[in-house]
Amino acid sequence: MARGAPDWTTKIEVTINAGQPQSEQAAGAAAVLTTTSTSYQDVASWTVAAGKVGELKEILVLSSNYAKTLCKVTVGAVVYATDWAPQSALPLIFEDLRLAAAMEVLVEGKSSDGTSVVIDAAIVGKEVG
Repeated sequence: MARGAPDWTTKIEVTINAGQPQSEQAAGAAAVLTTTSTSYQDVASWTVAAGKVGELKEILVLSSNYAKTLCKVTVGAVVYATDWAPQSALPLIFEDLRLAAAMEVLVEGKSSDGTSVVIDAAIVGKEVG
């Protein structure tokens, strides 16, 4: 019985162990590709460091000519989007998608018809551990 409580209650002791704080650091990539190629080329990529856990926050793609730009986004072994034609600066929000060490996030881009395009990509994340 807990002291000062009704007879039918039980005293429970709770210990909170916060443990050692994990180190966190910003991670990701930002890059630009100028191309007339109609085949996919790497724009930006981020590989989670060994011994770390990655958290993908968002991916942002910008283009000099959205009407002629196609993108492909791959997260680990999953192709998230292919032949994606963004119509404006649109962030892909992942919040805190957790990624194991050595997993890669890759943004690729190409021109839909050979017109010159400038594609900017930013991958925003962090590594913990």
